Amino acid sequence: MAASPDVSVRPQKQLLAQHVEFGNAGEMDTHGTGWFVGFSDWTQGGTSGLRHVPTNETSAGLCVKWFSHPVGNPDGESKPLSDGRTMSVLVSPASEFRIEFSFAADFAPEATLVHTLRRHGDFVIWGPGLYHRAFGVRPASILTVRWSPSK
Repeated sequence: MAASPDVSVRPQKQLLAQHVEFGNAGEMDTHGTGWFVGFSDWTQGGTSGLRHVPTNETSAGLCVKWFSHPVGNPDGESKPLSDGRTMSVLVSPASEFRIEFSFAADFAPEATLVHTLRRHGDFVIWGPGLYHRAFGVRPASILTVRWSPSK
């Protein structure tokens, strides 16, 4: 009889999924405006609520990064613990960029959420308290925006 998977890690992946949202900017229902992050009612969708920024909420520490990721390290490029909200968008066509998320720096496979951005406009947005690491599977240009909502 085959061993059953450890169900104790399943809730951890489900909890991770509540702190991360994936999508494609070109496929979001923006009511014809193109705005998929911000204060509009339609940004409240998704499991995380991270794309919605109420009009009365101030933000600090806005950072914007453009980076061309080469094909790289098979173990990924580990990043420090996330602070605030971060969104990365694949802006280059014919690219592939894998990103992994974990609550722990060791990225145990059974407790790591993995997603690959493959199409122009694919995005991921995540909140504070997560470790992430990135893999350039195929050369990929990524636009990343980071901000901290007021407390």
